[in-house]
Amino acid sequence: MAEGTVLKDIGSCKQRLLTAFVSNDDICELLFNKKPYTEDDVENLMYKQLFPYLYTDETQTETLTYLCFEVDVPRLSSGTVKDMKIIVLAYCHKDIMKYSKKGYYGTRVDILADMVERKLRDSYDFGIGKPELVSVTNFFPNNKYYGRQLVYNIPEFKIKEV
Repeated sequence: MAEGTVLKDIGSCKQRLLTAFVSNDDICELLFNKKPYTEDDVENLMYKQLFPYLYTDETQTETLTYLCFEVDVPRLSSGTVKDMKIIVLAYCHKDIMKYSKKGYYGTRVDILADMVERKLRDSYDFGIGKPELVSVTNFFPNNKYYGRQLVYNIPEFKIKEV
């Protein structure tokens, strides 16, 4: 019996996304708003500013930047391939929108979304081939925060032997 399942791949994909984001110096520097940062800083990101689910806190009082992601399986297209969808939310408090980094343009949210896109677009760590960016839209978690929602499509084997 195969150890892999369609739903097990959701958690596996989330773990690969988490690893990709916390291992990216540009993303971590933007989230912490400082450089250098420590390994303890990175460990504290999880469930504070980096969430493996679509998170918004209506009562948030700190002015922070957030990166959240979710993985769905919208379609089982054949006996061997399924479509997986990655949804990424990059957002921050409106008071800290101003940010600059050489080689990047726009607001803090624009730059964070660009960093995520650069990290994912050429990666072969997710599915068959590279993630395909399907849409980028505005995201308003509440009246003090603004962000971008990135949606990727990834073809993946329906059930993999693990």
